[in-house]
Amino acid sequence: MYFPMIEELHQSIRAASPESPALGVIDAGLTAPQVWQLRHDGVTVVQPRPLPHFPVAPLRKRPALAANLGKLWLDRLFPGYRTLVWLDGDTWVQDYAAIELLLGAARNGALAIVPGGGRFWPRPIDVRWLLGGLWGLAQVRSFNFKNGKHADLPLRILRDIGPRPLLNAGVFALRADAPHWEAMRRWQQHILRRGRPFTSDQIAMALAVHEDALPVELLPDTCNYITAWRVDPRSASLREYFYPYPRIGIVHLAGQKAMRFDPAATVEVPDLAGGVHQLSLRYGHFQRMAAALAAELVHQADPARVQDTVLS
Repeated sequence: MYFPMIEELHQSIRAASPESPALGVIDAGLTAPQVWQLRHDGVTVVQPRPLPHFPVAPLRKRPALAANLGKLWLDRLFPGYRTLVWLDGDTWVQDYAAIELLLGAARNGALAIVPGGGRFWPRPIDVRWLLGGLWGLAQVRSFNFKNGKHADLPLRILRDIGPRPLLNAGVFALRADAPHWEAMRRWQQHILRRGRPFTSDQIAMALAVHEDALPVELLPDTCNYITAWRVDPRSASLREYFYPYPRIGIVHLAGQKAMRFDPAATVEVPDLAGGVHQLSLRYGHFQRMAAALAAELVHQADPARVQDTVLS
């Protein structure tokens, strides 16, 4: 499922970047022809197994977990680089300025990452009301609390990280010599004893930052944008939903399950003028659909101009 999106991600990076950055992929179930194709395209492909404390049984059932687990080992899997930038396989780069922001934020040794919540999430923390909310009894159901509880973290830690926003591990940057790597792996080892492998990377990052007090730089949503889209047909670009509608730097399709399987799948996307369009958000597919939309707007504004353009 992810190989076409990995290719699209690399195409988007090369199209957006003013240079040719080194690219790498964790092999989380790739076929031999897919590995050959990536290496033929100049991509470094590494296999993270076996690494200490990785759960064997879950990896056999879901090889893609190798990417979630392996992202906390990037400094060892890809040695020789000053700063490492992680992008999930279901992301693509629309504006390379987002990558430059990640690199700049990580320059002094901080974890550069985008927090969850913000103005795009009407309910950043889920609350379960007990006894109908009588006497104000409630249970916090945040990402950090739920996954920390599954990992059997002490109540003191759950109380601390429970109300804090999650740190979205789908996009981050970190210097290879930063102390975060060892701290995150130490937490990962603890979490994997009882917790969920799929979310172990994200909760380990939160613990390294909040419990170990390691430096963090929280970046804007444009560096890892997941929800509430708008389209600007004139520039054929995806924008943030709310004013001033900044251009999205890194598009993350984490919430688009159908689209991850089928690039022809579409979602309803409003434009800046109040119109609504059915668009794919996959790289390449979006560009073609947005370009067609822009041409349609030009035709509506001046049909003769479009005809002259075609005939010329």
